[in-house]
Amino acid sequence: MNNTQKNSKVKDLITIGIFNALLIVVFGAIACTIGFFPPILIVLPLILSTIGGLIFMLMITKAPMRGIFIISSALLGLVLFNMAPGGSMFITTLAGGIIGEIIYNLLGRKKFISIALGYASYMLGLALGEYYPFIYMQEEYIELYAKKGSQSLPVAQKCIEIMTPELMIILSILTIITSVLGCLWGRKMLHKHFLKAGIA
Repeated sequence: MNNTQKNSKVKDLITIGIFNALLIVVFGAIACTIGFFPPILIVLPLILSTIGGLIFMLMITKAPMRGIFIISSALLGLVLFNMAPGGSMFITTLAGGIIGEIIYNLLGRKKFISIALGYASYMLGLALGEYYPFIYMQEEYIELYAKKGSQSLPVAQKCIEIMTPELMIILSILTIITSVLGCLWGRKMLHKHFLKAGIA
C-alpha cells in the first residue's frame, strides 16, 4: 500500500468516525428527549432509522470503504452496551452491521439498493437489541434498571408489558421499511453527492 492509499484510508476512517459521532449524538438526543415515554421508546428504532438514513447516506458517499457497516455498528453497539442485559444491544447491532456489510459487498458497492438493504440490516440489529430483552430477558432487564435507579425503571416495566413476539415481528418489518425510506430521503437530499460518488 503506497502513501496515497494510506492517506486515503486514514481520511476515510476519520470521516467515518466523525459521522458516527454525529449519528450517536443525534440518536442520544432523540432518545433522551422523547424516549422516556413507553410507546415512543417502543417505536424509537423506527424514528432513528429514518433520521439516521440521511446521516449514513452522506457518510457512505464521503467514505465508501470496506468495513463501514461493521465499524459503524461496533461504535454504536459499544455506546449501547449497558442499555440492555448481557450487552445484547451491542451483540445484535454488531451482527446487523456484519450482515449489512456482506449485503453491501455482495449486491454491489456502487448500488443504492445494496446500501439501503445493508443499512436496514444494521438498524434491524439495533431494533432487535431493544425488543428481544423486553420479551425474553425480562427479569434481567428489570434488575438492570433497578440498579440504575432513576425514572428508567417504570418505563422499562411498561415496555415489557406492551411488547409481545407478534409486535416485535411487526416493528422489525417496519424498521426495515423506515430504514429504506430514510435512505431514499438521504439520496433525494444528497443527489449531487451521489452523482459525484457514481452511486446508481
